Amino acid sequence: MAINTERKQFPLLYVHQHSRGVIGWGAHKMAGQECQMYGIKHALLVTTGLKGTGIVDEVEGVLKASDIAVTRFEGVTSNPKDYECKAGTEAYLNAGCDGIVSVGGGSAHDAGKGIRIMVTNDGPDTNLRDFCAFLDPHYTTRIPTYKPVMIPQVAINTTTGTGAEGTAFAIINDEEWVYKLILVVPGVGPSVGINDPAFMRLQPPHMVAWAGMDAFCHAMEPFIGRFNMPVVHGVALRAIKLLSENLRQAYANPANDVAIENMAWAQYVASMSYNMGGGMGMVHGTAHMLSVIKDLHHGYSNAIMMMPIERFNVVAVPERFKEIGQAMGLDIHHMNPVHAADITLEEIERLRNDVGIPQVPLKEFDFTDADVEHTAKWASNDLSREANPRDITPEQIKEIMRSCI
Repeated sequence: MAINTERKQFPLLYVHQHSRGVIGWGAHKMAGQECQMYGIKHALLVTTGLKGTGIVDEVEGVLKASDIAVTRFEGVTSNPKDYECKAGTEAYLNAGCDGIVSVGGGSAHDAGKGIRIMVTNDGPDTNLRDFCAFLDPHYTTRIPTYKPVMIPQVAINTTTGTGAEGTAFAIINDEEWVYKLILVVPGVGPSVGINDPAFMRLQPPHMVAWAGMDAFCHAMEPFIGRFNMPVVHGVALRAIKLLSENLRQAYANPANDVAIENMAWAQYVASMSYNMGGGMGMVHGTAHMLSVIKDLHHGYSNAIMMMPIERFNVVAVPERFKEIGQAMGLDIHHMNPVHAADITLEEIERLRNDVGIPQVPLKEFDFTDADVEHTAKWASNDLSREANPRDITPEQIKEIMRSCI
C-alpha cells in the first residue's frame, strides 16, 4: 500500500456560498417582492402550520398583495419525513406551482428543499436516498451526477436556531431506514432567506432554548473541527459571543426585542460556520440518530448530546475550547489550554442548564441497546463524522451512547 506523503490531511478546502439574506424587523414584508424577483407566480407555501401565531395567514396576505397565487401545504412535521416530501411534491405538481415559499423553522425549509429535489427529478417517484451524502462511498464523487435544482425557494424563518433558510443541505427522515438523510444537491440552498425578529419573538421559551442550543452547536462544531478553516473561525466565534450574551435573556422573555434580534443574527451567522465549509461533528452525528429514533426536536437532541461528545473531543483541541471560552467572556487568557478548556465546558453546560435543558438520561426516552447499535451503524457513515476533531470508532460511539443511558 502506498504511503500518503502529503503534509495536510485536507490539502484542498472549499468555501461554499451562503444564500442571500434579508434580516430585520418587518423583513417578511419583502416576501412578495422576493418571489417576483425569482419569477414565482404560484407558490407552494410549505409549513408545519404554526398554529396560534397568525404567521402563515400574514405571509399569505403579503404574497397575495403582490399577486402571487398560493397553495398551502401544511403536511410537514418536526423532523420532516420522506413521505411528507412526496405528498408536498404531489401538491406542487397538481397545483401547477413554480416555486416554494417555506415558513417556519428547519423542518419547513428542509421539506421545501426536499420537494424541490423531487420535482427536479422524477416527481413523487424520486427516491431521496439517491441524493444522500455518505462518507462511503464519498458523497463528492456523486454530486457531479446530480441534476441541479433550479426551482426558486423563498425561506421565511421563524426560529432562532435552524440556519436552514440559508444553507445548502436538506435533512429528511427516511422512515424505513430510521435515518436522517443529509441531501447535498447543487442549487438546493434557498434563493433567499428572510429572518424577521417579529416572527421569532412569537416562539415559546422552550423553543428559543432548543433552537438556541442548536445554533450554538452550529458555531462550536465547525470552530473545533478538523477542517480548520480560518474563514469559518471568525463567524463561529462571533455567533458564540452573541449566543452566550443573549440566549438566556431571549429564553426568559422572548419579547425582549434586543435579545431576540441578536439571536436572529446569531443563528444566521452560526449557520454560515458550517455551510461555508466548516462541516459538523459528532454532536450532530449522534443527535441525528437520537432525533430520528425517538422523534425528538433536532436542537433538543443536540443539547442532550453536546456535553458527552465534546468531553470526548476536548483532548484533541483544548486550544480551540479556550478560544470559545474567551468568546463567552471567561477570564481564562492566563491559563493553559487544557485547564481553560475544562472551565469552558463547564460554562457551556451552565448555559444549556440555564435555559431549561438538563442532561436527561436516554432511558427517559426508552433508548435501548438496540438503539445504541443502530446509532453506531449509521452515525459512523454520517457526513458529520468527517470534520469531527477526534477520531471516533463505532465502538466508541456505542460507549458514549451507553454512558448516556
